[in-house]
Amino acid sequence: MTKWKIEIRLGLVTGIGLMLTILLVNFNLIWLAMNRPLAIGTFVIGLAVLMSLFFLGLLGYWLYGLIRSGYSLDRNALIIHWGPTEQIIPTNQIERVLTGAEIQERIHFYGGIWPGHCVGYGEIPDAGPTLFYATAPPRHQIYIVTPGLTYGISPADPEGFLESLHKRLEMGPTQVVEQSSTRPAILDWEIWGDRLALALLIGGIVAVLALIGLLCFWFPALPRMVPLHFDLAGNPDRLDPRNKIFIIPLIGLLALLLNGLLGGLLYRRERMASYLLWGGAAFVQVLVWTAAIDILRQG
Repeated sequence: MTKWKIEIRLGLVTGIGLMLTILLVNFNLIWLAMNRPLAIGTFVIGLAVLMSLFFLGLLGYWLYGLIRSGYSLDRNALIIHWGPTEQIIPTNQIERVLTGAEIQERIHFYGGIWPGHCVGYGEIPDAGPTLFYATAPPRHQIYIVTPGLTYGISPADPEGFLESLHKRLEMGPTQVVEQSSTRPAILDWEIWGDRLALALLIGGIVAVLALIGLLCFWFPALPRMVPLHFDLAGNPDRLDPRNKIFIIPLIGLLALLLNGLLGGLLYRRERMASYLLWGGAAFVQVLVWTAAIDILRQG
């Protein structure tokens, strides 16, 4: 089997540069948040930093795929290696081979694209759904068209690759290979298709973040001391510094983390128990929201 290299230097340099830029921006945002009064702006900054962590993780995953990328070709199959993903394309399933220059209409692409990196999914006119595993822009890729799916690739030596591919197609396969795809197991978890589970978990996360945002918004207007403890009659019997009001969403967050983890461990064996745990965490959010609103009214 012949291995075909991919030019990854530009993609790596650009991707690492993007990650360093995000880290630098985060450092400045955190410094800004620590040197200004606590208010809704602090929450916005914190939310931006939190969201950036997701993009940093995604960039890191894409760069890992880029480092461990390549194509292998023999008479039986073309294999695309990209990080933990492997696509096996039998040569007897290849209907035609296109180049980006031959495609006149718009190529639809969704995924991670920057100079030296083009990985994602989309659609090629007259070729259907497409997976892109390339370092070149869509217009400069080679497209392998099969009955159900098209693959966009960019070997470092496109002319040599096309010549080798056409020779192998003319020679024909020596054995039958099954078209298959291998990807990280986490992407195949059943929970991603469970709307109730996702609604409970995402709803809990949104509730916690929204409560923190509400408290940040009202924090400058709160008195220095606020009631955080009440007697059996519902009357405040103890005053605490106002910054302790954030203990309330912390309780909601801890309940969400604990029940979320336990529910995740039980999900495959006892799905109903998972729903009960996640529903319980959602109920805790209702309770902490009620408590926070009562304190804000009395504060």
